[in-house]
Amino acid sequence: MRGLITLILVLSLGWSAWWLIGTTAQKSAIETWMEQRRDAGWTAEVEEFKVIGYPNRFDSIFTDLTLSNPDAGWTWQAPHFQLLALSYKPNHIIAVWPGVHSYSTRDDTTTITSSLFRGSLIFKPDTALSLDRMQLETTELTLAGESGWHASAEAASIAFFAHNTPDVPPNSYDLYLKALEFSPSSTWRDSLDQSDALPDTIPEVIFDATLTYDNPWDRFAIEHTNPRMTAIQIRDLRFLWGDLNLNGTGAIGITNEGFFDGTFTLQAKKWRPLLDLIIAAQLLTPEFGTALDRGISLVATLAGNPSDLEVKLRFADNLTYIGPIPIGPAPRVY
Repeated sequence: MRGLITLILVLSLGWSAWWLIGTTAQKSAIETWMEQRRDAGWTAEVEEFKVIGYPNRFDSIFTDLTLSNPDAGWTWQAPHFQLLALSYKPNHIIAVWPGVHSYSTRDDTTTITSSLFRGSLIFKPDTALSLDRMQLETTELTLAGESGWHASAEAASIAFFAHNTPDVPPNSYDLYLKALEFSPSSTWRDSLDQSDALPDTIPEVIFDATLTYDNPWDRFAIEHTNPRMTAIQIRDLRFLWGDLNLNGTGAIGITNEGFFDGTFTLQAKKWRPLLDLIIAAQLLTPEFGTALDRGISLVATLAGNPSDLEVKLRFADNLTYIGPIPIGPAPRVY
């Protein structure tokens, strides 16, 4: 019995020493990172920072946290923020945002309110902290801009996974986005729907694709320049709002100049007001929207159904084609 007690005491002391070493290293790493950001010109301030969770967790707790990158033009502020991890699995982190926090750009400040806002991040075991998997979920989400706009969603989720198979190019990631009962800002909605024919909320938006970048998403992507997208494989794009119905699939490369190069198959009901909506949301440039309107009108009329259509768009040589006919410039993402 005495030997068993001694063994338990030794193991307990050993585990306590491991936890103390781990928490000290984690606290030092985060403090060093914030100091490096300040040296690079960022604002990286926190009122209180501690690592707790003995005996099985490394939980980093931040109070009154501000991060700002003046070169990129953004600032994020939160009254508290948590990064939670098991001590035996430190590369798997649960991030918990507060009920209210804010994100600012050079143009506006958005206050983000939710009943739940959390994410799961799994990093590869390397010094670059390469992202392997990320999942983000939120409920009762409200976005309010200082400029007066307001939007909300009952629930939204994002999944972003490194595509680690030999059949796709390096630095490819699967993206799945879903939003339920999304209510756009009244100003944006009224500009599209002056007759008030559309419902207040969009029941469902789904986007499922594989995105390929020129560099991996890791800590260097956050600290320096974000990776540039080089290809998009769209498996499912779904958008339903009242009578507006859009479905799409496509395989699109992105040239060094940022132009689309590939194909996109579009199925749409009540396509004209839907196109007006997409242009108003600045998802397409006005020039490309006008060209697309002209080309789709021709296809829909020839098909005998001016309001509904299925059309295959081809992007090549910085132009958009329907069949062999160029209808305008190709979309450009950068």
